[in-house]
Amino acid sequence: MELLVIACILCVLVVTAECCKGRVGHGESVACPKIVSRAEWGARPPTEESSHLPDLLPMLFVHHSAMAECEDQEACSQQVRDIQDLHMDGNGWWDIGYSFLIGGDGNIYEGRGWNTQGAHTGGFNTEGYGVCFMGNFMDHNPSTGAIAAYHSLANCMVEEEKINREYQMYGHRQTKPPGGTECPGDVLYATIQQWEGWTEGNISELKQ
Repeated sequence: MELLVIACILCVLVVTAECCKGRVGHGESVACPKIVSRAEWGARPPTEESSHLPDLLPMLFVHHSAMAECEDQEACSQQVRDIQDLHMDGNGWWDIGYSFLIGGDGNIYEGRGWNTQGAHTGGFNTEGYGVCFMGNFMDHNPSTGAIAAYHSLANCMVEEEKINREYQMYGHRQTKPPGGTECPGDVLYATIQQWEGWTEGNISELKQ
């Protein structure tokens, strides 16, 4: 009987460790959201290797794709593939530019992923991750599921020490001279100004 009890306790510990992979802080465990892998959405292999990014980056950048929206994993996976094709075949980049993408289905899709330099925010790709909401958000916001996914991902980045706890978040347009881009869309840009980390001002003159 004692051996059975011990075995059950060990089983519970293993399951708990597997489920709660986020770092523990202030007495609570923070689980990171599921991220649809490159293999799951059908990514092309990169044509070159991207540079490594360290942990505890100071910035986070919000984008929109300015392309079609999607409402389920099949459609969103196709959108990510379309964006990758545009970046590789149209822009001549060696992979999709964004670090992560978020669909209207509320899923997060792996772009270049953790600790890998992206091609999302010119002059700042070494300073932070680029998160793209798939769709055009000039006149409306992303879905509630997509917005919830963003907050979950940002919290995960902090708890896993991928970005600083006092990170600065910017909309893409804040990194270019005024009028340089509409990204991440007028309505979404107004919305992100209420989110954790958003930092006022244009930082285009700080480009590396």
